[in-house]
Order: sequence, then structure tokens, then C-alpha cells
Amino acid sequence: SYEYEPIVRMTNTYIDAGACSFDEMLAGIDKGIYAIKAYGGQTMFEQFTFSAAYAYEIVNGELGEMLKDVVLTGNVFETLRDIDMIGDDKELYGGSGGCGKGGQFPLPVTDGSPHVRITNVTIGGK
Repeated sequence: SYEYEPIVRMTNTYIDAGACSFDEMLAGIDKGIYAIKAYGGQTMFEQFTFSAAYAYEIVNGELGEMLKDVVLTGNVFETLRDIDMIGDDKELYGGSGGCGKGGQFPLPVTDGSPHVRITNVTIGGK
């Protein structure tokens, strides 16, 4: 709205598509987590928290058991440096949520990205 000064939001930054297929990205993972879509997230200075809508374990390059309540957390800049592969499948999703930064809730936002493989991130969940 014109009532508010423009501010930086998490959805104002996107990762362009890379050259790797999803299968290529899975192939090199002995043990990992495949987090799917954002259920929510926040930042505080350089730290972030990202809740996945749902997730699967990865074992020897194959998707395994479905997981719930998966949360990724870490330092934004370190995590970006730890991306070692970017998928060729960028997708954007509109109207999936709202941003409340600066008291402007519910401001409609868009999210999405290609698949990214991160070599080191803190994960919690069940």
C-alpha cells in the first residue's frame, strides 16, 4: 500500500535456475533431507529459520520416509555459500502466504525457487 515505505522482504530475493536435474542432485547424497515448499520462515539479522511444508529423508541418493515438522536454521550468508548445486527447474508460487514485516500483515507475497542442494545446514524435526 502507498501508506507504507517500501522495505526489504524475504520474497524479494530469488535464485535463478541452474544446470542440474533433480536426479543428479540426489545422486551424490548418502544421507540427507529433502525439504519441500515453505510453511513459514523468519530472519533475525544474519540468522534464518525456515519451516518446510513437508520433507523426505534421502538415503543413498533415493527418497525415503516422509518426515514432519522439519525446520532448517542457520546463518544466511554461510548457507548461501554452502549451496553446491542448483536445479534447472525454477518455479514460482503466488498467493501462498503473507508477510507481516513492519506490521503490514497480511501483505500477499510470492515464493519459489529451483531445487538447491545445501551441503551444511542445521535441521530439526521428527
